[in-house]
Amino acid sequence: MGMKTLQLVLVGIVALASASAQTTITIAPTTAQVHLGTYFQFAAHVTGPANTTVGWTVALPAGATGSPGSISAGGRYTPPSAMPSVNSVTVTATSVATPTASASAQVTLENPFPTVASTSPASLPVGSTVATLTIGGSGFVTGAQVLFGGAAVATTYVSATRLTAAANPAGYANGTRVPVAVMNPNPGSATSTDAVTVEVGSTDGPPVITATVASRFLDQAAFGPDPATVAHVQSLGLQGYINEQLGVPISPYPGPSTTGFGLDQVQARFFSNAVHGRDQLRQRVALALGEIFVASAVEESTPEQLVPYLQILQNDAFANYRTLMQDITLSPTMGEYLDMRNNDKANPVTGTRANENYARELMQLFTIGLLQLNLNGTLQLDGSGNPIPTYDQTTIQNFAKVYTGWTYPTKPGAVLQKHNPPYFIGPMVAYEANHDTTGKTLLNGLLVPAGQTAEQDLKTALDDIFNHPNVGPFVGKQLIQHLVTSNPSAQYVGRVAAAFNTGVFNEPGYNQVGSGVRGDLVAVVSAVLLDPEARAGDNGPSHVPPDTSGHLREPMFVVPSILRGLGATVNDTNYLAALATNLGQQPFYQPTVFSYFTPGYLIPAEFTPNLTLLGPEFQLHSPSAAVTRYNTVSSIVYGNLGAGTVIDFTPFSSLGGAASLQSLSDLIGQRFFYGQMPAAVNTELSRAMTAIAGSTAAAALARAQAALYVALSSSYYTVEH
Repeated sequence: MGMKTLQLVLVGIVALASASAQTTITIAPTTAQVHLGTYFQFAAHVTGPANTTVGWTVALPAGATGSPGSISAGGRYTPPSAMPSVNSVTVTATSVATPTASASAQVTLENPFPTVASTSPASLPVGSTVATLTIGGSGFVTGAQVLFGGAAVATTYVSATRLTAAANPAGYANGTRVPVAVMNPNPGSATSTDAVTVEVGSTDGPPVITATVASRFLDQAAFGPDPATVAHVQSLGLQGYINEQLGVPISPYPGPSTTGFGLDQVQARFFSNAVHGRDQLRQRVALALGEIFVASAVEESTPEQLVPYLQILQNDAFANYRTLMQDITLSPTMGEYLDMRNNDKANPVTGTRANENYARELMQLFTIGLLQLNLNGTLQLDGSGNPIPTYDQTTIQNFAKVYTGWTYPTKPGAVLQKHNPPYFIGPMVAYEANHDTTGKTLLNGLLVPAGQTAEQDLKTALDDIFNHPNVGPFVGKQLIQHLVTSNPSAQYVGRVAAAFNTGVFNEPGYNQVGSGVRGDLVAVVSAVLLDPEARAGDNGPSHVPPDTSGHLREPMFVVPSILRGLGATVNDTNYLAALATNLGQQPFYQPTVFSYFTPGYLIPAEFTPNLTLLGPEFQLHSPSAAVTRYNTVSSIVYGNLGAGTVIDFTPFSSLGGAASLQSLSDLIGQRFFYGQMPAAVNTELSRAMTAIAGSTAAAALARAQAALYVALSSSYYTVEH
């Protein structure tokens, strides 16, 4: 090597050493404990070079086996699906500009958070007989312990989604519901928080209504009928079931800190709750309210953003509509979605005005609609026969001023700012200096005096909207459409609106329900479900062409309703959101604030020949969507849905022998058609079954699957009648 070359090499080494010395990297935090099934966000800070980009890597200690997990370009660490031989990894951030400069953090891996979705059997006999419980869920590990009534019982690990346990009901009175939980061992011991119970004995008495009535009711007040719930409703009666549901513990969504990045686990929990949760009515009402008060996960796309919003819908499903309006308005999720958070008062210097988005949608979509309504939901007309608007652009601008000054909740330990950083736990808070304190003119000329606080203005505005006469018929009709029928009569709407206005349900044949306070949702839901028009088909089909009664089974309903009828076991590893997405409705991912619903959609006759013009939910469908429904049913009946969704076809295949085909058809009719299967559908089932030859168990299963496929993909089943 020549002298000149040597000098250049030395200069390069010195320069590299100098650059390395000038580059510093810090990583935060330097230690972390991360449960499998979750994620953790690291941050790196680089000083020295102009390029402050880092590359992230993750590695196991030398000699360890298994996967270390992965880390994104932005520093988001995702643990492996299974624990490696050593429960620690090293996360390293390396300077792109100076590859010799790096910093590392040590991560301790902990067992996943367990969840419990179901138990089998769902009830145990009274006495001291030890019974084997099968626990369905997710996140189970070797050494997991089942807690029966809070006490540890002998537990056998079967898989990450199944445990068995020896449960002893001794000491529990008949009708007691014993909570069941699972505790994973260390490292990172954690106990499930799901509302799953096993009943000791039974409180069911003799039937007071028929199975037909109970089954049809559960298509409206639950995610479809299943044998145990049908028998339970038969013993309670319809109003008795509603009363019981008011006090059933809420099936929770997973806490954001216990999930991975994205909404997969939240979506999966929706379906496991829908199939197994005891709070069926609350879940149906919460879903309906969520399709009125839309907040789209297209934008609110993390558990931190969406779960608190879903919890509001659950908590307020049986509250007062005014309470729901308040909680939604101050939800940071809604504030972010419709721009009420960090909504600045007008600035004459810069020419800005208050954001009008939430002011408009709260009235247009969530409460009163665009046009004045009569109590029965029909349009009020002026002297020239034209509809009368409920508000104008000036009204929106005045309401927009009301909604200024609110920002995200203040994080614990932080100080309130004009624009707090994003945080989604708790209601939004007011930064009074950013609130417009000028006078405002609201609905029907209501004058809001100048100088009020943000809280005072908000109360005045929400009370003004809530007391508008449109709210009862506008909201009542939508709840009818989501739960019972797409085209309710004006009389039906009027009765539900009256229950909203008075806060009382008082239908002949039922006990009076409600607090007597306007907006009582218990009274409204009772009025929706127990109205004579809702119950008109209980004693036999009332729908004949060209009848337009009934309600399309939208995807988020049809998937769990089929699974409940089949007796499926579902846990949080399910991929059922994909089935609903294929049908045009990805859970919570509403494309716009208008959700999936627009008025008056024509549906092709070949899709449902008896129903030609139905409600807004038919926006989801077209001839191609009808084909997709067939494919979805095929996936459920014939496909392998994985460990997250398990179906035992034995109750059906046991009747698949040639001598019992009508019994199989009858069973399908009871499970899915309220015992009212039309003769034409029965004929098609018979044709499908008799086309399969053989007397083997495989042939019997094939007949059962063929019959189920024909029944569940039929246009008749597609609509709740």
